[in-house]
Amino acid sequence: MTKNNKVIWQYPWGYIESFLIAISLVVLGFSLDFVSETKMSVIHWPTNLYIGVAVIILLLLLHSFFKEKKIIKWLSNVKTSISAISIYAFLVLLMGLIPQGSPKASGFIHEIALTNIVHSYAFLFAQTYLLVVLGMVILRKGITLKPKDIAFFLNHFGLWLTLFAASLGAGDLQRVSLTVNKSDAVYSGINQKGKVIPDLGIAIKLIDFKIDEYSPKAFIVDNKSGDILNKSLFYLEKGNKAEIMNWQFDVTEYFNYAVNTGGKFYSVLDYGAPPAAYVVARNMKNNIVKKGWLSCGSFRYKGDFLELSDETILVMAEPEPKKYSSHIKVYTESGKIISDTVFVNKPISANGWKIYQIDYDQEKGRWSEISVLELVKDPWIKVVYFGIFLMMLGAIYMFWVGNKKKIL
Repeated sequence: MTKNNKVIWQYPWGYIESFLIAISLVVLGFSLDFVSETKMSVIHWPTNLYIGVAVIILLLLLHSFFKEKKIIKWLSNVKTSISAISIYAFLVLLMGLIPQGSPKASGFIHEIALTNIVHSYAFLFAQTYLLVVLGMVILRKGITLKPKDIAFFLNHFGLWLTLFAASLGAGDLQRVSLTVNKSDAVYSGINQKGKVIPDLGIAIKLIDFKIDEYSPKAFIVDNKSGDILNKSLFYLEKGNKAEIMNWQFDVTEYFNYAVNTGGKFYSVLDYGAPPAAYVVARNMKNNIVKKGWLSCGSFRYKGDFLELSDETILVMAEPEPKKYSSHIKVYTESGKIISDTVFVNKPISANGWKIYQIDYDQEKGRWSEISVLELVKDPWIKVVYFGIFLMMLGAIYMFWVGNKKKIL
């Protein structure tokens, strides 16, 4: 018997041809990024909508009139799907391994757009290849009443819809930062490109800013170099004790807000008042005792430290924020007023915007009179979520069908 060895590029194409085509598309994309002086720009509404509709019509026409052609059959087979998914996953993996969007990036890697893969021709070609292949596979398989086909459709169409909406909607995603205060409602902001957006369609006013802080830490510092000497953490809380670098510390008093009067701190809720702690320190080698007040100070008041020796001092670090939030009022064009509190990981919605808390006046800290917010608007996100929902539904359906077969 003679062994029949298939020649490469002889139809039907298999894994080798499929992966060669997929790799060639990516190499072509990186080559275009390298030689092109103008980088690829994202598309916006309504251009992305027109392109999306054109892609769908093209897929339907190819399936309806040319589905028996060899190239269309190849586009809709499993081997082609695996090559398309693999090359797309490879680019996504590269995004995780190579820092993206660095303003200091340079050299060959930057020239072929490996530092900005999402906006590269290689990513565009890989994504288009995957969408076309998935689309043709879905159309070839069709929608039937067979349980396995229903699960197949939900999973594959959900993935296709998610990628389709995410790629087309990338240009419509808006991120705008704005600084609000208690005096005036702010209706303009700065987008991710540094451009001023004069009218956001809403206006925001700060009602109150709140911050919860951890207890401040104490550090032993070299008096000459300023280096921190202790590695173990020591929190300044009343009654707290610690043994660090041959010193035994005892916090006998602590005020969250305090003002120094005549060398002694008193608990006073005054504007800009920093925390203060009274610490007794005993050297465990020679029993020398040092005691006094510590304060990190603030934009308004001077700080204080405790001298342990000629070489070392004990200082209080500024308290680190635990969580912070802003109570704001949002005024919409329709006249509706929304009064709510926005947190770092708990945004509020208004007029199509998601409003996030991202920063405040770091110098004034707890006394900040401003709040920095980020507004995010993604009109395609609902389509993306619907695609993800279909994939979840398909997975649940497959699990249910599998369990049903085991029971029967």
